Amino acid sequence: MPDTLLARRATFALVTLLLAGVFVFSFERARRGQWDFEHFYHDARHVYEHGALPAVLDPTGGDAGRRLPFYLPSVAAMLAPLAALGRVPAALVWAAAQVACLGYSLRTLGRWLARANGNSGGLTTLLLLGLPVIYEAARFNQLSFPVLALLLAGLNALEGGRRARAGAWLGLAIALKLLPAIALPWLALKRHWTALSAALVALLALATLPAVVAYGSQQAAVHYREWWDFNVGGDAARGLIAAERREHFLDYRNQSIAQVLARLTWAEHPYRLAWQPLRLAPGQVALVANLLTAGVLVALLLLVRRPWQDLDPDPRRGEIALVGLTMLVASPLLRQYYLVWALPAVAVMLAWRASRAAGLRRLGWIGLIAWGLGMLAWLSPPARSAGANLVMLLLMAGVLGWGLVTSRGAGATAAGGSPPGPLRPPRAG
Repeated sequence: MPDTLLARRATFALVTLLLAGVFVFSFERARRGQWDFEHFYHDARHVYEHGALPAVLDPTGGDAGRRLPFYLPSVAAMLAPLAALGRVPAALVWAAAQVACLGYSLRTLGRWLARANGNSGGLTTLLLLGLPVIYEAARFNQLSFPVLALLLAGLNALEGGRRARAGAWLGLAIALKLLPAIALPWLALKRHWTALSAALVALLALATLPAVVAYGSQQAAVHYREWWDFNVGGDAARGLIAAERREHFLDYRNQSIAQVLARLTWAEHPYRLAWQPLRLAPGQVALVANLLTAGVLVALLLLVRRPWQDLDPDPRRGEIALVGLTMLVASPLLRQYYLVWALPAVAVMLAWRASRAAGLRRLGWIGLIAWGLGMLAWLSPPARSAGANLVMLLLMAGVLGWGLVTSRGAGATAAGGSPPGPLRPPRAG
């Protein structure tokens, strides 16, 4: 159905109100020194004042505790100029960046939906369905919005033929959060060698230059050894299941594969479920979790292996949405504020409702129902402890992957005569 002026104005007003609310919410929490902005500000301010990261890697170590031990040491160095402004100016800039990134992401996803539906109603529905995760990302004031925007900016640059720029955006996303590194094999499978090279160069530059400038080469090397030992050689590589970790790593709030499996199988887990179908030792939990995560990554590579030139815009967007879901499922810490990375998948499934292919319409509804049930499960700590949100993401990934596969040979046409989608079959030849 075509847009009416009233519908467009209503959507614009809703987006404007949402962005204004996110700005005020983000700024106030940052100004008051609340997490997670406070963690970034604490470490960045320490870098600005002392030329080094806090000495104690334990985040509970007070002023001497490093709040960002999971992040590359270059992240705090990149944020040091922001911290140099002082808390209130830094909070203003931080909130503005959050709003800019969310606005860019909504604009991109709105275009996807307008292409499929021919009106702005899809974006309104996306906002309503995504409001819980948008709120949570704004409340935690982390890097969730910037990473989502960078992922979509990389795709937009690829679609515009700006491959080096696409790689730079993705390289920045990886430097900030590491999980977007899942997009690197995707670039290789798409045979975007320029974008892949640019991403690696950007990552190398952003991981080294800010750290060397802020800490000096010797201290930068020390910080990177500390980071490696804490993460790759420590409990982070085993799923963060050590019983001495803070509760938000262990309880229902963490929906990662390793943590859900530990609550289901490890008898000594401090937040174990009353019913445990299996009994595994911590080492076995880590091994099984790593195997399951590897299986998810292999499935992703199999689903997105078709070359870029064989794809129309809609399946390309479906693939980047699947990358976003895989980032979530593969994360050793899966909290609700990361779920904004699933919004591209929700947008794809909303767009499927406009398809004339009955199979895609059914898959779209299955995915949306899974999302809705996952949002309802958010209200139940026992359901989340059992992995309700993880199951939601796995089901959505399966639905999205099945849609990518079945649409390859489909001759379906989208409603209104627009290109089939959001997943179009490949062009002949």
